Amino acid sequence: MGRHYQVVHKVRHNWCSRIRGRRGDALSAAGDHGFGAIFFELGITWYLNRIWTFERTDQARLPQSARYVMVQLLGAAFNFAIFALCISIGPPVFGRFPIIALAIASAAAMILNFVGSRHWAFSGER
Repeated sequence: MGRHYQVVHKVRHNWCSRIRGRRGDALSAAGDHGFGAIFFELGITWYLNRIWTFERTDQARLPQSARYVMVQLLGAAFNFAIFALCISIGPPVFGRFPIIALAIASAAAMILNFVGSRHWAFSGER
């Protein structure tokens, strides 16, 4: 496999290792406690966005929360895709310092998540 793939794999592996405190993969980390933490985080952030950021308490909770979860999952996939693209076709500095690629990908995903939440998950047209 190419150097870029190795960097992406190494960053993913190190990230998952830090989550668990030892070497492991994402599925086993999520199986230990990650899924519960993810659902807790999604619930808290949905609720805070509902009552504070977008002030959309007039909408039905279940459809709104389902749209919010879909936006967040799309944002996570987008984050990883941008990160992988930065590592694979970006300048060599991204391979040496993957934190730069991660910052770029996170900023892009943050914008996508906000726009998706504002215009779809919490839009007033629902």
